[in-house]
Amino acid sequence: MHGPKERWLHTRISETLEDALKREARRRRQPVSLLVRNVLEGALDLVEDIVETGIAVSQAARGASRGRRPLDDVYGWQELILNRAAVCVRCDSSLAAGGQAWRGLREGPGRPVFLCQECVRGLNRKTEHHEEDSR
Repeated sequence: MHGPKERWLHTRISETLEDALKREARRRRQPVSLLVRNVLEGALDLVEDIVETGIAVSQAARGASRGRRPLDDVYGWQELILNRAAVCVRCDSSLAAGGQAWRGLREGPGRPVFLCQECVRGLNRKTEHHEEDSR
């Protein structure tokens, strides 16, 4: 099995750049052509990573600016007894250590979110209304 065919690329560079490339190639004990190839590949990989990161940051910012709420990625709620105090993510009421709360379950990472009993009842009312509307 053969790798991809290698091609020649000719380009003009300054004398200063040529001297710098030759010095670096000697220091690394490799041919100048290999050094240039590795530098170009590394630069292209770096640019690609920067662009991908920039796109991800932009998409996250757009998602946040479109009113994305901290509960959008919660797929369910699990009842528990708190070991330490927390705050309800919907109504900002205090949830005492030793008290009952519901933790939001997510598939991905994120800070834990909790609901108080009243806000969980509100979810149940929304579900009941939705079921009645779909009949």
